[in-house]
Order: sequence, then structure tokens, then C-alpha cells
Amino acid sequence: MESLVSKILIFRLKQLWRLFKQVGFARTFLLVIITSLLVFELPDLISGNGLLAVLIYPLIILPIHLLRKDQSFLRKLDLQKEIIFAGEYHSLILPYSLFLVYFQQWSAIVFGHLLITLILFLPSLKVEKKYQGNSPFIKWIPVNLFEWRSYMRQRKFFLLFSFVFMVLLSSNAIAISVAMLILAASFSEAFTHLESKELIEAYPRNSNFLWAKLKDHSMFIHLLFLPFYVLFLLFHLELWYILVLLLIITECSICFCLLYKYSWFGQAKSEIHNQIPFVIFFISTILFFPIGIAFLYFYWKKAINALPEYVKT
Repeated sequence: MESLVSKILIFRLKQLWRLFKQVGFARTFLLVIITSLLVFELPDLISGNGLLAVLIYPLIILPIHLLRKDQSFLRKLDLQKEIIFAGEYHSLILPYSLFLVYFQQWSAIVFGHLLITLILFLPSLKVEKKYQGNSPFIKWIPVNLFEWRSYMRQRKFFLLFSFVFMVLLSSNAIAISVAMLILAASFSEAFTHLESKELIEAYPRNSNFLWAKLKDHSMFIHLLFLPFYVLFLLFHLELWYILVLLLIITECSICFCLLYKYSWFGQAKSEIHNQIPFVIFFISTILFFPIGIAFLYFYWKKAINALPEYVKT
């Protein structure tokens, strides 16, 4: 048992080290600063709001569980994977629980860890890599938005869960806002691969390629979110400014994902490791909007320089 635990710990430490090398010291330092700012603001956010204090538990753990890619590896171990999940998830969330202990929010701690225990038994949403014909739901997405075709084919259950969650809790402004942020936070997964120059050349209106991509992807996402914008206004018209903020965060997230993707064009790689940079951007945009704008400007310049000369950006 001790040998198995030590192997898992060594495996996770190696993962963290590879992640640190990928992100780099500067970005890691920036992430620490942003996280510290978030922790500084957290008492004001959760004070007198027990629901939000509890929702932070699944907000952190649920995406990790649903999108983890090591389920097949864990099934080969001599220990039930749910036990491993329990140890990892409860340990990961422990600093937040200790934070709530300081504010004596005992019920939030109990309900939060209970939610995490229930999450252990949810299946992963990772789809095996095999060909699947486009379902009628996928076919309505334009071919030039192939990123969303692939994303929705693989994450349809996650999207269904998020949309149902928003509809059922649309009468609660915090719940629907958190659900929309969770969806926006998953956008980076749609842009993990860089298409070939032949696909870029074939893109409609490629005389202004980058602007056309930004416009088409923005229209698609906002049309997809339109029912929830309407629900928000129906139930929470007095909080319209929160909806405006959510719209801006959603739009900035789409722009960042596209600009970061094309900033890597021409570097002989097809897969883009954008999760950590996007997390840094996403959190910094929520906490301090000008930082997000600075990110967008930086990657806009990089994308323009990286795209080939035949694309007029």
C-alpha cells in the first residue's frame, strides 16, 4: 500500500514538474499573484453567501474530474480509482476548507466535501479516439467552425450538464453566472489543434482572415448563449450590468483562444498547449479587466506576425 501511494505521489510530482517547465517561471509567478489577489477578495465574495461558498467546491473539482485523461491508467492499479480520486480531490480542496474554518462556515465545509464525494462516482467525459459520424446536432455547425464541431462531439455531455444546470437554476443570479463562467472557461479545449495552411487558405473571406475568424466564432458562441442571456434578463433585469460583464468575459475568452492559437502558427507543431495560459488570462480578466486586454493585444500582435504573408490580417 505504501509503495503504491509513493508511486502515485512520484507520478503527480513529475506531472507538476513538466507543467512548470511548460508554463515557465514568469507565468507561474504571475499565476501565484493572481491567485493571491483572488484569495484576498474571497472573504467579501462568500461572506453571507453560503451557496457560493459551497459552489466553489464543485467549481474547482468537477472540471478536473470530468476532463482527466488518466482513467485507463488508474484502472490498472491494485486500488480502486474512487479511493485515489477521493484522496486527491479532498487533499486538493483542503486549503479552501481550512480557509472556511477560519470564518467558521462549518455547513459549507460539510456540504462541499459531500459534493466532492458524489463527484467521485461520475464518469469521465473523455471520448475514445475513434471516428464518429456527425450527429444532427453537430451538422448544423458551419464547416468553417470545425473547432466547435470537434469540441461538441467530444464534450456533448459536459455541455448538456452545464446547459441543464443553467436552465434549472436560472432564477438564481449567482448560479447562472457561475454556470456561464464554467462554460466560458472550457473554451480553450476547442482550440488545442492548429489547422494546416491549406485550410486557412480555404477559409471564407480570407482576405481578412483573423477578423473573419473572430467575428464568426463570436457570433456562434453568443447565439449559443442567447437563450441564457434572455433567461438572465427575464429573472434578473435589475442585475443587467452583471450580464454585460459576462458578455465581455465570454467575448474576451473567445478572442484569446483564437489569438493564442494563431500566435503559434509556423512553429512546426499541430497541438497547442493553451490550458495554463488561458487559465491565467481568464482569472486575471475576471479580477482586473485591463490585464486581460493587455493579454489580447500581446497575442494579437504575435498572431499577425506568425500568420503567413498570404493571409491579410
